[in-house]
Amino acid sequence: MDLYAPIKDVVTNFKLITDFKSISDFSLKENSFFPIKEHFFAKNETILTFDKKNLSDKPPKNKAKAFFGLRKCDLNAIKKQDLVFLSKDKDGYYEARRKNTYLMGYQCKKACSQYCFCGSMNLEDFYDLMYYDKGNKFLIEAGSEKGLKLIKKYKKYFKKTNEKIKQEDKIIKNASRLERKDLNRFYEDSRWNNLVDLCLSCAACTNLCPTCYCFEFHDKVKISNLSQGSRTRGWSSCQLKSFSKVAGEFVFRNKREERFKHRIYHQLQYFKEKYGTDLCVGCGRCILACPTRIDFVKLINEMK
Repeated sequence: MDLYAPIKDVVTNFKLITDFKSISDFSLKENSFFPIKEHFFAKNETILTFDKKNLSDKPPKNKAKAFFGLRKCDLNAIKKQDLVFLSKDKDGYYEARRKNTYLMGYQCKKACSQYCFCGSMNLEDFYDLMYYDKGNKFLIEAGSEKGLKLIKKYKKYFKKTNEKIKQEDKIIKNASRLERKDLNRFYEDSRWNNLVDLCLSCAACTNLCPTCYCFEFHDKVKISNLSQGSRTRGWSSCQLKSFSKVAGEFVFRNKREERFKHRIYHQLQYFKEKYGTDLCVGCGRCILACPTRIDFVKLINEMK
């Protein structure tokens, strides 16, 4: 199978390990700048092609992939996207990429950045294998049948031990900085404007979010032959004015304030009201990558 791991370049990012040279740049010191969601929920893909006679709809066929070094926030992000794309109305394209993957986690000992708040998000154990760094060794916990099969298949790389994984091994220090509260009563709070004025509506936050799943379709035809074309799907963002534009040029969230608050409320309130779990996993990428460093967590904590 293909192996992906965090590689340190300009930023740390999950890359395909092709040789031992790339392994020399392998790093577990920081979280990846980009999440791995594009491996399952593609940035751009052709959904179907058509001509006068045929309509072709073929989900992708993917080689098995293993991802090593996933943090708990990103593992939970995959679980959230599974909930969206695989629970009720299954997305065949996401399912085809997702089913043949192995998730191997790396347990953080402390917050990955000053903006991390994963400790506030009630993250669950969700992995095939989880690696706990003990200095000169890893303690490894299997979280699925797929994980157990990996251990059995490659048993020469593992050694049985009586040492136990304790609850304190799963605690991430300095990562519980969000004070949880019902945000509905603060929707009209004027203090939101202090952050709205900093927002550029650039959509960096949603592009780097490991759980955002908004997309849009586009039909493309050939000028030379209007009977042939394709339908493509690509990432979109609730932070763009065009996202909520409908026929007649009406925009449901025309004001930047409305778009700004919608993302935060969807991540921390609306999704939970519908599915019983937060969409946000507290990785802090949206704050870290924001050109103006909009720290909405700090503002929420100040609201009384």
